Formats: sequence, C-alpha cells, structure tokens
Amino acid sequence: MIKRYLIPSDYSAAKSWQLVEWCMRLGANEFTIDFLTIDRSRAGDRWEEFDEVVRPLALGEAVLERMSGRTADDLSRPTERWALNETSIGALKDALSEGFFQYDPWQDGWFEDPILYRDGELMLGVLSHEAFAVLRLTDSESRELDAAGFPSHDSLPRIG
Repeated sequence: MIKRYLIPSDYSAAKSWQLVEWCMRLGANEFTIDFLTIDRSRAGDRWEEFDEVVRPLALGEAVLERMSGRTADDLSRPTERWALNETSIGALKDALSEGFFQYDPWQDGWFEDPILYRDGELMLGVLSHEAFAVLRLTDSESRELDAAGFPSHDSLPRIG
C-alpha cells in the first residue's frame, strides 16, 4: 500500500465529497467519526440528528486503527462504526457542511477525525486539528487518484 497525504486547503468542500465517493467506489465500506463537546447540554441536536440517520447503519464496535490516541497503544482501539453508503454520506455532509476535512471546534459541539475503512483497514483518515489526512492505496489506485485530479503529496508538506 502507498500512503498519499492530503492537505485540506487543497480541497473545496465539493471536491472533498467527490473524494469520499471515489473512495466508496474503490471499496470503502464503513466509517467512524468523533463528536466532541465541552458541554453536552449546549451541543444542541447536532449529534442526535446525525445519530438518527446513521443508527440503522450501525455495524457495532470493532478494534480499528485511528488517527490519534492518548498513547501509541491507543492508536488501535474499540471504535463505533457505520456502513458507508449514500445515506451515511448525506448525514456526513450535513454534519460537515464545509467538507469532509472540516474542523470547527468553536461550536458547542463539533465533528472531527472522520475515517473511511475498507474491509476494516484504514483507507482515508483525517486528523482534523492537525489539518492533514492520509490515504492508503494500491499502486494502480494511486495513479487513478492523480488521473482523477485529486491533489496529494508523497509526504506532509512543511508549514512555516
């Protein structure tokens, strides 16, 4: 597998959703996303509205690779996951109205770190607060990514 690195500023909201749909066509079949809040009572209905749509698509918990953790051992941990399909992509679009790479922690409750899995393996993982994503592809898929016009990098560009 080849790792390609993605920078959110390279993607419009529309282009980020095209990438998600492209990943689904290549076999991404489940996802996870975190919802964080400082005060659950002030988070409003954001999580409830999302959960109402994706609850029927729940696949249960599985130990899966994540993009962050408190320790290196915590990078694989029990993770709630849902089926990736047109319905769940619609729910993600509602939750992340500025695109798949959106990060807006100033709201009372926010979604971050979405991950697409292909047969239980991390395919596209976003580390929202660090403003990058990693995409794992075969050689031929990497060439398809370039041909489809999705910007990517061999390594993370240095900022500053």
